[in-house]
Amino acid sequence: MKETIVNCERCGARCKVADLRDSKAKMLRHSKEPKGLCINCAVHYWLRNTYPPNILIAQSGPKILLYTHIQKQFTENMRIGFSDAKPDEINWQMIVDNWELPFPHKVKSSPMNPYGQKELDEIKAGNRRCFGPPKNPTICGDKLGDNKMTITSFEELNEIKPGLGDELKRCLKRAENE
Repeated sequence: MKETIVNCERCGARCKVADLRDSKAKMLRHSKEPKGLCINCAVHYWLRNTYPPNILIAQSGPKILLYTHIQKQFTENMRIGFSDAKPDEINWQMIVDNWELPFPHKVKSSPMNPYGQKELDEIKAGNRRCFGPPKNPTICGDKLGDNKMTITSFEELNEIKPGLGDELKRCLKRAENE
């Protein structure tokens, strides 16, 4: 059988069309046809269209993806999502380097992703700081009247949403002990 090579529709990288695809794959599925995105652009596409990773990256910038613990978390998502792709196929530095390349369409909000392109651009520009879905004004700061809201204690988080500060404290302790 002859190997089919195509170019990624976003970055132009050469891609081998897969012979097989897993019908259970929920993310990073191999294409049925000789077209689509390379693994690096497909990972970026998934990250920019999935809440909450898209918010975290909008706030922190794409270089956060170069941290090993972030990559391990993504690998776990791949495992749970029965991904056709393999973690060692991903070039995280290439994803960061190509971050600003355009996609054919803007991010749209959906039931799984409450943030559209407009909200992501506002967060990236620093005009909006959100810690939850945009429909919750107490978390986004609208009700508090300050989009540049600064949280200085776990108790303040508990006031915004009961238990939020306590949960963050537990997560930080768990991460510290790893």
